[in-house]
Amino acid sequence: MLAQHTDSQATALLDLTNALQPIRRVWVQAATLVLADLGLPSSLATAVILTSRSGNAGIRQTTLAEEVGVNPGGMVRILDQAEAAGLLERRDSSEDRRVKTVHVLPKGRELAGRMEAAITRLREALLGDLPPEDIETATRVLRLFEERIGAFLKQERANR
Repeated sequence: MLAQHTDSQATALLDLTNALQPIRRVWVQAATLVLADLGLPSSLATAVILTSRSGNAGIRQTTLAEEVGVNPGGMVRILDQAEAAGLLERRDSSEDRRVKTVHVLPKGRELAGRMEAAITRLREALLGDLPPEDIETATRVLRLFEERIGAFLKQERANR
């Protein structure tokens, strides 16, 4: 599935992939700055938001660690803080006793709502003037790239 590209296409692809990490880095910095008034470390804030978004079913602790971008030991420390603050709760999975799921508590849900509102205001300030079609195209391209990377990784891992 390797397509031949012109020099301009190759340059455009290089520009796209080279932009991903710097964009993520400055986005996280901006979001962290906006959320700083809440007094939470960014990893804890991210864990609360992601767990809140998972709804009543909760989220697997290992999945949450991957999404937050920390190792399992780091996630344990984050969850210890979250539980001590009454924001999140770990539970044994009803489907697999080896698995822990993480659930948002009422105090965490309220805090997540405030954080989501602050992040929404930031998104609007930074991107609100873009045409919806441009945002949809960018999202579609990034999701397709994510899907293809996932398929590539799955295939490569299976071949090793």
